[in-house]
Amino acid sequence: MPFSERGGETNTQAALNLLYSSVFMATHGDRQGVPDISIVVTDGYSNVHSDRTLAEAETARQSGVELFVVGIGEDVSPSELNGIASTPSGDHVVMMRSRSDSISAANTVLDQICV
Repeated sequence: MPFSERGGETNTQAALNLLYSSVFMATHGDRQGVPDISIVVTDGYSNVHSDRTLAEAETARQSGVELFVVGIGEDVSPSELNGIASTPSGDHVVMMRSRSDSISAANTVLDQICV
């Protein structure tokens, strides 16, 4: 996964909407009794319809999706990451500041998911 300095569009709200409106649906293979878990990987700065990001995260959580968030890069928005994540955010937010953090970040998320 490249760590780019270029910047671009971060449309987190659309990804969150897709989770509860399409991905976690029985018609797409979602099974009753199996937890709906999603790992959101983001730079923490939604810039496409950013005013909808936290509302879409809340709707996803209310629909039963447990949200883990991996913040990538040196300069992320902790408030956005915490606002997206399920609670407690300390168990659902992982920071990956550089490539060398990738294994540690993956292990942290897996440790939380596989309890």
